[in-house]
Amino acid sequence: MEKQRLSELPDELVLKILSSLPMFEETLATRLISKRWKGPWKLAPNAIFDDDDKKRKSFETFMSFVYGSLLSNDARILERLEFKLSQNYAASDISFWVQIAVNRSVRELRIDLFGKTLELPSCLSTCRTLKEVTLHELCIKVVPPWFRLPSLKTLHLLSVTFSGGNSVSSLLETCPVLECLVVEQTKDDNVMISNINVPTLSSLSIRSTRDLRTHLFGKTLEFPSWMTCRNLKELILHRLSIKVVPIWFHLPSLKTLHLSSVKFWCDESVASLFQICPVLECLVIEQTKDENVVISNINVPTLRSLSIRSTKELRINLALHNFRTLKELILHDLSIKVVPPWFNLPSLKALHLSSVKFLGDESVASLLKKCPVLEHLVVDQTNNENVMISNIDVPTLRNLSIRSLSKGKRKKSTYVEGSNGFVIKAPSLTDLNFEDTLSNFVMFESMPEVIKANIQVICDQSDHFIGSLTSIQHLSLCSLTSKTPYPACTVFSSLKHLELCTCSAGWANLLACILNAAPALRSLKLKSKHSANYSDPMNLWKEPTDVPDFLSKHLEILEWRQYEGTEQERNVAEYILSNASSLKMATFSTRCRNKNHRMLRKLKPMRRVSKTCQLVFD
Repeated sequence: MEKQRLSELPDELVLKILSSLPMFEETLATRLISKRWKGPWKLAPNAIFDDDDKKRKSFETFMSFVYGSLLSNDARILERLEFKLSQNYAASDISFWVQIAVNRSVRELRIDLFGKTLELPSCLSTCRTLKEVTLHELCIKVVPPWFRLPSLKTLHLLSVTFSGGNSVSSLLETCPVLECLVVEQTKDDNVMISNINVPTLSSLSIRSTRDLRTHLFGKTLEFPSWMTCRNLKELILHRLSIKVVPIWFHLPSLKTLHLSSVKFWCDESVASLFQICPVLECLVIEQTKDENVVISNINVPTLRSLSIRSTKELRINLALHNFRTLKELILHDLSIKVVPPWFNLPSLKALHLSSVKFLGDESVASLLKKCPVLEHLVVDQTNNENVMISNIDVPTLRNLSIRSLSKGKRKKSTYVEGSNGFVIKAPSLTDLNFEDTLSNFVMFESMPEVIKANIQVICDQSDHFIGSLTSIQHLSLCSLTSKTPYPACTVFSSLKHLELCTCSAGWANLLACILNAAPALRSLKLKSKHSANYSDPMNLWKEPTDVPDFLSKHLEILEWRQYEGTEQERNVAEYILSNASSLKMATFSTRCRNKNHRMLRKLKPMRRVSKTCQLVFD
């Protein structure tokens, strides 16, 4: 006999079912039936029922909304269902709601009970569509021996407590195909995490907001450790203390290990844990000033990605002599004391340096010389750091991102002989992101392969600045200089998209210069990225005597953000609108986002040579 959905039952039968449920009065059931085909009951693929929602002030209104939505005839398959229940509900209510969700082929289920007890709904034992369950702030007293979650792949236990002799292990035994487990606990939780026996598990995350001392899959196990963890590929540990790593413990399949605020006791160190991970490829270490994680001796021959982050000034010696397979290295909040002459990273493709200091005579350049095949480089620094790079010379580099920012407001700087700056030589570079409010000079040597660049600087530049970007197609430029940062004969023949910041005094004349040098430009965006007030007098717009050929034939899109309607801005806007014969759309917006603002209305009478141009106020 084919199963019949609850929403397909006759009204009289549904009324009888609802009226028999605890805390659900017959008057409410009758009212719900009367509105069954008229009310706004519609269940979205992702549904959240929160009884603290101000839109549903009363218990009766909330119950009506839940039942009306779940029993809606047009309800489709449920991707995700979430309950946030701060009030007291009978177990039969919750079971009934979950039963409807099972009938709707629910795939993800989350239940928050704010510390109350959950009776595991028996209907889940027959649900083959449920793949993910999240339980938050609730207590489980009983895990029935017959209870199962037959298709569950992911389980999140967030501040879940157990009583009556049950534990995480009791629940895990009901999940025969579980692959991902996340356990988070607070100081008041009694979640036991020492006995996790899930042969199918591939990802495990354990997080504690207290200092939890644990024997890592310790001697309390009834099975050898290699049996419980043989398929584990990812392990994440947060705010834990590892007292001992048994010599017989083994993680033969582990590929990724995250150690976040993890402490090691006695003479143990993080190196002890590495020895049991023979195929480890990705290692992430994060520590605070109160932790004793030792990171100077990392010996993992199979490692491909290493990330080290410290919230204190941690000094390390680069003794990574066995990292010949390392492809990615991320360092954050560290001080590098020395780069040994024998040190080498022969396979490194990506290097990230964030708030990294170099002591003595060392510099980023010293480290770059040890990376013969480097392709991606990211450097983030602030004005309290000494990572001032004088020379980046990497022939193999393809992507470069440098953020050298002061913590205060952007201030204009002038070139001073011998002061801090950058000389970048990367002939193979294709993508450049350069934001610098600290340096006194910047020089880009020949980079003919660069296609996309975002450049923001405050210092005056020589004519070897963007003039080296001869193949640029997408350029975003913010420059305080009024000088042309490239030789007069330069032509950007491939430049199709230009974004120019209007925060500087001479932006309009710089725009005129670039327009004359970009014959293929199709899209122009003007935007003030910075609100700082500069003391330079405004250089008034000098309308070109000759209209660039591209302006009358190729420019199709104009977008102007933070349009202020000054005399200079109106003159520039009028010049473009009256000469761009191929313009399809011109969009203007102000900081106040008022489409009927007076300064925008002044644009409407302006002559537009393009008959098809749409003037849009956004």
